[in-house]
Amino acid sequence: MNLNINYIILIGVFFLSLSNEIPAQILITGTVKDTETKEPMVGVSVVIKEIQQGTITDNNGKYSISVHEGNYTVCFSFISYEMVEKHVSCTLNQSKHLLNVSLNPSTLNLNEVTVTVRSKARQIREKAMPISVISMKELNGTVSGVGDVLSKTSGVTIRSTGGVGSSSRISVRGLEGKRIGLFVNESSLNENSDYMDINDIPVDLIKRIEVYKGIVPAKFGGSAIGGAVNIVLKEYPPKYLDINYSLQSFNTHKASFALKRNRNRIVLGLGTFYTYSDNSYKMLVPNHDVEVTREHDNYEKFIIPFSITSYKWWFDEVEFAGLPILSSKEIQGIEEYDIRHAASTSNAYVIEANANKENFLTEGMDFDIDNQYTYSVYTLTDTSRYRYGWAGEITEAVSQDGIGLGEIGMHPNTTNTKKHIYFQKLNLNYVINHKNSFNLNSHYRYSKGLPSDTLKDAVVGYKTEFNSTMNSWTLGLSYEFNSEDNKLTNATSVKYYHYSVQTQLIEITDVSRIPEDIDNLKKDYGVNNAIRYRFTPTFLMKASASYDVRLPSEYELLGDGFMIGPAGNLYPERSTAFNIGAMYDKTTARNNRFQIEINGFYQYLENMIRFTGGALQNRYKNFGKMHSLGAETEVKWDAAKWLYLWGNVTYQDLRDVRELTPGTQNRNPTYMDRMPNIPWLFANGGIELHRENLFGGNAQNTRLFGDCSFIEEYFHDFEQSIFQEKRIPRSLTFNAGLEHSLKNQRIIISVWANNITNARVMSEFNRPLPGRNFGVKLRYILK
Repeated sequence: MNLNINYIILIGVFFLSLSNEIPAQILITGTVKDTETKEPMVGVSVVIKEIQQGTITDNNGKYSISVHEGNYTVCFSFISYEMVEKHVSCTLNQSKHLLNVSLNPSTLNLNEVTVTVRSKARQIREKAMPISVISMKELNGTVSGVGDVLSKTSGVTIRSTGGVGSSSRISVRGLEGKRIGLFVNESSLNENSDYMDINDIPVDLIKRIEVYKGIVPAKFGGSAIGGAVNIVLKEYPPKYLDINYSLQSFNTHKASFALKRNRNRIVLGLGTFYTYSDNSYKMLVPNHDVEVTREHDNYEKFIIPFSITSYKWWFDEVEFAGLPILSSKEIQGIEEYDIRHAASTSNAYVIEANANKENFLTEGMDFDIDNQYTYSVYTLTDTSRYRYGWAGEITEAVSQDGIGLGEIGMHPNTTNTKKHIYFQKLNLNYVINHKNSFNLNSHYRYSKGLPSDTLKDAVVGYKTEFNSTMNSWTLGLSYEFNSEDNKLTNATSVKYYHYSVQTQLIEITDVSRIPEDIDNLKKDYGVNNAIRYRFTPTFLMKASASYDVRLPSEYELLGDGFMIGPAGNLYPERSTAFNIGAMYDKTTARNNRFQIEINGFYQYLENMIRFTGGALQNRYKNFGKMHSLGAETEVKWDAAKWLYLWGNVTYQDLRDVRELTPGTQNRNPTYMDRMPNIPWLFANGGIELHRENLFGGNAQNTRLFGDCSFIEEYFHDFEQSIFQEKRIPRSLTFNAGLEHSLKNQRIIISVWANNITNARVMSEFNRPLPGRNFGVKLRYILK
């Protein structure tokens, strides 16, 4: 296949370029780790005392410095850690000198966990590409899930349709859904998004969240043009136990259990995560002005992850893991009907095998491979003979054969969709020296869908569901350059995309009843570049540009068999994007820190894929052309030892730039109108008060949180008149929370209240969201 030939040629060129690299100097290199946690440390200062040449450790705790022959003193320093000096002797008979170091926390009265994590976050924020980093400090307080955290980030909104377990999509700078890559420890979550949601990951297990905007690092793989969210999980010690339980409004229960044990360098991990909610909040039914209680929105999910990790084989780390995911959800009516019987289940069984090794084949090259197989079963049961109105009216809905037509759409459903998914990610990262590094990434996905709905076929009179096969492959190559003084950083990436889909599609309204054969094969490419220059230790600027592609997802192409119709001939989206930003980050001698970041951005999107409504079924369509122009500002300030303040504001103007109505020579009536159903102005702000032993005693810590969120009114559909009523109203919500820990954070008690003023909050398409709600959580940690 040409695919394999291209793969071999690219790898061959890559390795050939490495073999031609002849080091002119001796390279002092190694890894810096925390003595207690054994975790790599990011941002450690490494300086050669004799020549005053230095660098800092990267995201993996690694560093490299080139020197000539001679004797040197290497100094390692990091805030709240004891400085270490090592003496090395470099001779011409060695090209590299390996020097690994462990640093001990100092005896200063500082919260070492917070300082370390925020320092890692700072180094990532200062990369060339536009990125927001949410550290541990912002993952507590008033939040009950990852979605709550992201919704308070500049440039990010969560497009939710309801309460716990309801479908939600991340929007970054106005672009949403499959345009946004979702990753956990740089492994794609998009492959599992049919049955796994970001809110399924307990906040307590998260170390930080990285939000990439406009440009997605090539090493992540996959196809995304709006940005990416990477959730970095904590690395726990070999012996660890974490138990927590929370009770929230609307009969919502969340519980988790995580256990880790080490036996002879074999680490066993086991967890259980459980969520249940009635979602029984009151809502105002759109277009009916009737307030009702949601009484058919129960949600339940079990996740039982387990893993075996070995550190004793040839690879540095080999992991085998399993992940059963079992969930069920009732379907709540929102607009026309009070749905009382339709429900769905979604079960998946995931098996993973991962391995990584430093200095693979040659020094400086890191190898990482992830393999994952998933078998999933999705069912929808919608066979009711009656439909219920919000005024209490009951209408019989049956076919000519007396079969109930259900409450959704025009036909009954007993949908049963089975799916086999295989996913592989291969990553090679080669650090030649502290100036130059390469990364090669391969991201492959195979999907086989096996849908069936015998009841709907019987009512319609012909087969409506067909098997499908989809293959997608993305190959990315990136090069990063850092200047000698680390003031200038430039990163360039090239991606190659290849995907194919084979299936049959038929319209439910098609009188011919002859399915259309779909056999699409598409190839494309993308390129991006990001540059950063540090003018002073506290001030830097960055700029980036990309010309990239986003492949249609399987869900967009094939639909879901009932509410979302097929669209097998979608074209890939093409994006041209630019970003320019500046960041000021100052830490005083008293450890007070002030950060401000400003970004301006522009994006032009062709063949935009947009979710649209229809008489019988919704579907995705190539909308045409759209551009966005905007700016965002974020401020974080440790105003005092006991006071932390933060805030951000985002303006994003997305416009329809189709001059003509599609398929005609007529002027487009919505030309240069703002894209509907997307917020254009929103802001967030918050305050945290913290103090040790506030109520007396020892080893206690108290934190008080408060935050607010504002979203300006925006249109539900294109603005055609100043009297247009389809508007999503302005919202302003306030939240507050209290966290108190005992015994050096072994026991943690949290309480919070969200939407304190009980403001009416609507999401996309005027979906009503919960009003005032409360929560309490108890957590116990044993190390």
